Amino acid sequence: MKMKKFFFVCLLFSAACFVLVSSESFSLDENNDGKADLWYEKTDGKIRVIKTDGDFDGIIDKIVWYTEDGVIEKEGLDYNKDGIMDDFYIYKEGVLFRREIDSNYDSKIDVWVYMDEGVYIKKFERDTDFDGKVDVVKDYDKAK
Repeated sequence: MKMKKFFFVCLLFSAACFVLVSSESFSLDENNDGKADLWYEKTDGKIRVIKTDGDFDGIIDKIVWYTEDGVIEKEGLDYNKDGIMDDFYIYKEGVLFRREIDSNYDSKIDVWVYMDEGVYIKKFERDTDFDGKVDVVKDYDKAK
């Protein structure tokens, strides 16, 4: 009887693992409050998007997008906690390439920071009057 019970438990565990691994999306409750706060979206069996509610208020604070190969492609952060991402980190081959910021929270990017080697600021652009046109350009790459 114990062997049948053990086999049944192993079968249930295997089935649960298969469902978790093969499903296209799933969520977790990191702080054990009964509400999901970490969501995974899969495409073709690979995690492509991770969404996080870091302060457990029910609003997504961060989204991370990955390439088919599992390399980070883009991050979006919500600094004013309204559910709309307003700060983006764009990566090329896993290295930070550009940062885009909506500094006045109107859902339009108005600051662009271009990076070199993922660390050094190469160029900075800003739309100071929020009309959709760049007003300030600081090109550090030409200063070399």
